[in-house]
Parts: sequence; C-alpha cells; structure tokens
Amino acid sequence: MDFHAVCCSLLLLSCTGVCFGQELLLPERINKAVGENVVITPIRIPDPPHQIISWKFNEITILVGHPSGIFFMPPYTARGSLNPTTLALELRNLTESDTGTYSLTVFTLTTEFTGVTSLQVFGPPFNVTIVPSKTELVEFSSTVNLVCSASGFSISYIWLNGSSEVTAGERVQLTDNNSRLTITSVIRYDTGPYLCEAYSIYGRTRSQPLKFTIYYGPENVAVEADPVGPFYSSGSNLILTCSAESNPAAGFQWAVNGAKLGEMGQELRLNNIQSSQSGKYTCTAHNKQSLKYSVSEPISITVLEKISGAALTGPKVQLIENVSSAKLTCNASGTIYRAEWMKDNQKLSARDSITFSNDNRSVTISPVRRTDSGEYKCTLSNHFSSNTATYRMIVNFGPDNVIIDGPFAVEERNKLTLSCRTESTPKASYKWMFNWTLTEVNTAVFTVERATFMHSGNYTCMASNPVTGRDASGSHVLEVKEKGSMGGRGGLLSAAAIAGIGTGVLLGVAGIASLIFCFIKRKKR
Repeated sequence: MDFHAVCCSLLLLSCTGVCFGQELLLPERINKAVGENVVITPIRIPDPPHQIISWKFNEITILVGHPSGIFFMPPYTARGSLNPTTLALELRNLTESDTGTYSLTVFTLTTEFTGVTSLQVFGPPFNVTIVPSKTELVEFSSTVNLVCSASGFSISYIWLNGSSEVTAGERVQLTDNNSRLTITSVIRYDTGPYLCEAYSIYGRTRSQPLKFTIYYGPENVAVEADPVGPFYSSGSNLILTCSAESNPAAGFQWAVNGAKLGEMGQELRLNNIQSSQSGKYTCTAHNKQSLKYSVSEPISITVLEKISGAALTGPKVQLIENVSSAKLTCNASGTIYRAEWMKDNQKLSARDSITFSNDNRSVTISPVRRTDSGEYKCTLSNHFSSNTATYRMIVNFGPDNVIIDGPFAVEERNKLTLSCRTESTPKASYKWMFNWTLTEVNTAVFTVERATFMHSGNYTCMASNPVTGRDASGSHVLEVKEKGSMGGRGGLLSAAAIAGIGTGVLLGVAGIASLIFCFIKRKKR
C-alpha cells in the first residue's frame, strides 16, 4: 500500500468520526468471543502527515506501515487488515491466545505518538470440575454434596443426570448459583452419571462424568430348592439357593428351625438327606457396607423315610356282638404320611359305629356287629413308598333263630330224624328235650331208629354259645301213627321234601308238554 496515498486520504477523516489532534487515543478495553472478529479503531490520532505506523501485540509486531507500503507479520498475514483512513486494525477468527495488550505507534515529522488498549477474548468456560463430598454412599442414609467449579467469564451452571437436567425437589437442593448440588437420603437410582455444565454468553463446557457407588440391601431375600419340594425321599440330594438384591453382593448364613448352621455361602448342599434334617430352612443375607441384615421366608423341607414292617393289631379278647368294642391300629417304620383302610377289599368309611383317629391310623368300631367280621387291610404310605398289613376280625354272636327240620308225623317202627340249626359264631352246642324232659342227645341231630307211639310229643332243641353265653331254643311237635295209616309215605314230608316233589312235578309237566309239541310239529310236516 502507498503510504503517501494513506496520508492523502487522511484529509477525509473528518467524515469518518475520527478526531485529529496532537495525541493518539485508543479504546480502553475490548471484549470479544472466540471465533469473532475485532476492529480496534483509534478514538483520536495525530495530525497527518504520518511517516511510520505500527501495531503490536504484547510487544510483538503485527504490522508496519511507511511510505513504501504496509507489511503484516506472520501469523497475521491471512487474518489481519488495516483501514488506511482510520488506522483501525481488524483481526479475524479470534482465539483465546489473542487476549492481551495492543498498541498503535504513529511517527509524524516531529513526534512519536503511542496508544494502548487491551483485548479480552473469551472462550467457553474451561477447567469445569466436579468435587464430591464422597463417592461411596449408603441408600437412605447418606447425603452427598457436589461442587462445580470452572474458569471463564460470567459463568452459570446446570446439572445433568445422564441426559436429563437435575431440578430442585424433595431430596435435591441447588445452591450457590447452582454450582452446588446436594442430594439427601440417596437411593440406588441416584448413581448417575452426573455432569456439570458451565455456560456463559461465550459458550458451554461440560465436566467429566461422575458416578456414585450406592450400597443398598439386602432385600427380597428368597430361598429356592432344587429339586422343588417340599417332600424328599431319605437318601436323596438337595440344593438350596439363596438370592437377595444387594450392592455389594450379600453374604449368606443358613439356619434350620431358627438354629444357625455352620454352612455359609449362597448354596446349601444337603447330600444323603435324612428325616432328622427335616425342618424350616432360612437364609440370612448380610451387606458388609450397609451393615444391614435381612432374613428370607422359611422354606419347608420334609424328608420321608421308606415305610416298612407294617403291622395291623386288634383286640386280644373275644368280641361279642352289641357288647364289645374293637380298636384296630396300624403301625410301621418310616415316615407315615397317609393311612387308608379297606374291609373285604372294599373301602372302609366312617359311619355311626365306625370312627377314625385324627391321623387315620386307628379305627374304632363300637359296638361291633356280626357284619363287622372280615379281613381288614391298612395301607400306610408317603410320597415315595407304601406298606400294607391285614387283620381278620371275628365277631361272636347268637345263637339266634333256632329251627328244627324234620317231619311232623311218622308211622310206627319207621326211623325218626330231627335236625336243629341256628345262627351262631362260634358254632352252637346243642341239647334236646322231649316233652320238657332233658335227653342225653347233645348233637344237632336227634334220631330214633324205630319210632313208637311213646315218641309222639314235643321236641325242644336248646342251642348254646360258649363265647356269648347266650342260649336259644326251638320246638317241634311230632305224632307217631299206626303203620300204614299214612299211605306208605312213612310220615308227613318235610317242607324241603314237599318243595322237591313240587319241582319234580313241574319238570314232568314240562317234559310232557315238550313231547306233545314235538308230536304236533311232526304231523304238520
């Protein structure tokens, strides 16, 4: 640039707002943001003509102007320019390193003038740092303070939890121009990451993320069994596993029926388990950081021993109908879970005279009846085995319904036979009376080889039961008639004989009818 042209152009400065005089005055202070452009325009410059001018930054030459031209020094060649009229310096695309002192020196024919100003180039806040009061916290117990600091001009702050802005609430306070974040009674979801964003009119900058370790639990402590129970066969293997929501992972202590076991750890292995190990198992979880304990709901483990040696016992005395009571009891070795009863291969159920014990292992019959005689069977079982025992019960009764079978009349010199029968257990013993006089016959059959007229009369059969102690009797009236008076029948027939004759007659009639039918059918042919 021709410096003489510059000098000539100064004649036009009166139109630009720049004042002339015998002094050089620059603006006091200029603030700019990173990336902007700045124009440093003198407020007053010396009267021309100017021999030499120069702009400096912190004593480093930016440009020099003299009659032969204007020369910019690296690195300002590409981003600097000079207004030849106002001597204003323009710098483009500012960075924070452009902050500092700028001076303009003007040499006239007689005097040197210098003006000084400062430029502050502000970038986004920097050195944004979070300082927590602590980073390891206990749920519901801990309170934490986070303080954000940053370098820069006129800075404000916001807080982020992940990508969401943190706002004040019941457990959250923001103080000190939002630079302090306080969280009270932390919960497990307060882990973060937290970021502090410092901002000004010149930009925004975020801190490094901060995460908390929050200790919680144990809670929701539960025990599971493999295989699933609650019943297990003796000698089997079982694994109990305890789980809990906890940070850090909980430690575990096992107990059965409230008594602590020596076993620690998440798994409790029970191998070759026996009935003595049955009970309610619990797991206590412990968090070494929160110092809290929590106990699981109990899980029931029932070990069933194999059932063997079943025996069914009953009364050792004779049972008498409507007098005695009978109690049958079924026992066996092993773990008995169910007892089922049958009589004569039919299910035995409770009724008026039959009652079962609470565990169903005993049955009481009171009073016993003759229909209660028979074979009783009990089956004892659990989920894995069963065993059966039997007992035969005899109910003694009678004698009842004494009946004498025989003719009501016989001819003299014929054989006379009378038979006595009755309902009785055990079998009854018999005695006979003739015309109310005891005879020597003590069997169920009364026999006279040759009847005489003296044998006509009343025959009484007396039945006795030696167990029940009961007696019963029945009577039969017999008449002995003259020889031949009964038409050769030898005596009146018994009911059985009459029934037999009737049956024979019917068969005969049927036979004759069949012959007639066949004869007619053949004639039709």
